Amino acid sequence: MANILKRKESPFWMACFTSRDGRQLKKSTKTTDRGQAMQIALELEGVETKARAGSLTTMQLRKVLSDVSEKITGDSLSTPSVEEYLSDWLKGIEARNSAATRERYGNTVRLFLANSNGKAKRPVTSVMPKDVEDFLTWRLNAGAAPKTAIVDLKTLNTAFRRAEAFGIILKNPVAAIRPPKEDSSERDVFTHEEVQKLIAAAPSLDWETLILLGYFVGARLRDCVQMKWDNVFPEQGVIIYHQQKTGKKVVVPMHYHVIEHLQHKIAFGTTGFLCPKLAAKGPGGKHGLSEGFKRIVVKAGLDPMIVQGKGLRKFTRRTFHSLRHSFNSALANAGVSDEIRMKLTGHKSKEMNTRYTHLQIETLKSAVTAMPLFGEKKAAVETRKGG
Repeated sequence: MANILKRKESPFWMACFTSRDGRQLKKSTKTTDRGQAMQIALELEGVETKARAGSLTTMQLRKVLSDVSEKITGDSLSTPSVEEYLSDWLKGIEARNSAATRERYGNTVRLFLANSNGKAKRPVTSVMPKDVEDFLTWRLNAGAAPKTAIVDLKTLNTAFRRAEAFGIILKNPVAAIRPPKEDSSERDVFTHEEVQKLIAAAPSLDWETLILLGYFVGARLRDCVQMKWDNVFPEQGVIIYHQQKTGKKVVVPMHYHVIEHLQHKIAFGTTGFLCPKLAAKGPGGKHGLSEGFKRIVVKAGLDPMIVQGKGLRKFTRRTFHSLRHSFNSALANAGVSDEIRMKLTGHKSKEMNTRYTHLQIETLKSAVTAMPLFGEKKAAVETRKGG
């Protein structure tokens, strides 16, 4: 029978109880309250009794230890379930990430919970590296491309790294998993002449603007559609924006065709979004911007180049993002250096600076103006220069 006693050298009561192997144990209750100390002693012996009978489950042990810890230190050992923790993590990132990132994270969490072998309701501490490895294998066997599976792995790593940093788990289970070898399908580019066909096939002025920004500014789709007149600096002749994906500030001198187009749009106002009717649309879905661009490609008589991806899904090699590739390729073909192209696209590089001097702006301007003009405009500009 459990009981308590006090030693002269300590103000705390000692719990005396019988261990699962019959030994008499003494543990400090860390409390000076006699009644509380007796309750702790009884609970500790109860754990040992259940362990001796072989009927103690992990959940029961965790509950008893949590209750004892709360009585001794005031701090509970209760641990959220896998589902509760990941749900809480998703809520925490909502204010710090874009809608597309939140959707991607949420999809990974949903798939992980659905294929967690019944562990969704169990404590998050129960997730082992084998569980993550099994999920990765399932994703690949289900037809996910290696690149997609790697994104899932990175998402889970971010979530469980936080749990480790917060002291919720002892070690991040994802850290032990080796990601698959990345084997991405490659995008193709649009030629200068094909971009002219895309603009001619554009169903609205906003779409013309979006395509011009994609090709002559080299920005990603969500950056292009969210650009505002505030991003345009006519005095300097540049467009300055922060990439939603990386948060980096990018300065791109405006090409002649961009300047000409924006001068035309001035008649409709110079406040708000550059593409107001498209800004509210998301990139995905049947009526999203990506599908809208695909329809423009087909209307222009161009091949979107739909091929079998690295997973089970089809892969479109020429999407709106191909305009960004086309921008970089056109600059490379014009002899623009890697360093300057990295500055213009915002790609990672040691040389990238957060500030630009006047000389650097002029260098960037020379780089963009190296891109050729559309045929019907070239002669007019040359005539104007000659006159």
